[in-house]
Amino acid sequence: MKERIVQNNHDVKVYDFKKALRLSMEQVRVLTRIHDNFAYQLASAISTQLRTIVQVEVVSVNQMLYEEFIKQLPAYTILNVFETSEKGRMIMELKSKMAFAIINRLLGGRELAVSTEEKASLTQIEQNILHKLFEGFVENLKKSWKDLMNVDMKVIDIETNPQFLQVAIPNETVIVIAFTIKIGDMTEQMHICIPYIILEPFLPKLSSYQLFSPRSHAKNKQESKLLKSKIEGLEIPLSVELGRSKISIEEFLSLNVGDVIQLNQLYDEPLKAMVGKEVKFLVKPGVKKTRLAAEIETVVEKEGKKHE
Repeated sequence: MKERIVQNNHDVKVYDFKKALRLSMEQVRVLTRIHDNFAYQLASAISTQLRTIVQVEVVSVNQMLYEEFIKQLPAYTILNVFETSEKGRMIMELKSKMAFAIINRLLGGRELAVSTEEKASLTQIEQNILHKLFEGFVENLKKSWKDLMNVDMKVIDIETNPQFLQVAIPNETVIVIAFTIKIGDMTEQMHICIPYIILEPFLPKLSSYQLFSPRSHAKNKQESKLLKSKIEGLEIPLSVELGRSKISIEEFLSLNVGDVIQLNQLYDEPLKAMVGKEVKFLVKPGVKKTRLAAEIETVVEKEGKKHE
């Protein structure tokens, strides 16, 4: 009998009866849906700023003690402290690698360079950029919360050491929403920590009936129409590649007017048309009136698939 207990020990989970779960499953589902909307808006906002594809998704909505949340954070991370007009404070935590990669891109870097340097504090320039960045995050959060609680929120501080941060007492229940943010090849987690006492007055509104009311559908339809109009007006970089060639430095330095460089492209082969750095079409070069032009012959789909 003892051997059987030991074998199944990995299936046993510790449950603390002193830590009562205060949100119902329905309320957790509604909170997840609200923050799905926030994730969508945040991805759109960051994508516009960085001019690259960004994905943000809700991973989980958990209830835990404040001290548990602090203990699970790394020793060095970016912690945005913001508050409502009622002086209730919340935390938005973003991993330092992602934060500095975004800063690098905002300052003109072409790639999301990852900083491996551990820093005890932020410079004034980094503070200002992150403050502005988190102001945008909080503004999107405020819009997503509007039907639940229409409150003013503002960024009040940015900290890097979780141990120096105290927005709630250690044994107070907090709601922690976890997200994944993917920018290019980089994926990191972000957390929003909300003390239960802030949400408590608004719990009656946390119902599926309130969330999926006709008014919400009408509002979503208007937002979709506005988003569509903005997307249709976006400009994208489109280029046609005539071909490529490799020459030595010596050959390059000796080039003169009239010299011919042989490309790796035959004259009767279709050319590559690229959106950004990705090949999207195969085209045939030509002229339209007095301008150079290209006629699309094939649409290049993902994983090398082609559509004539």
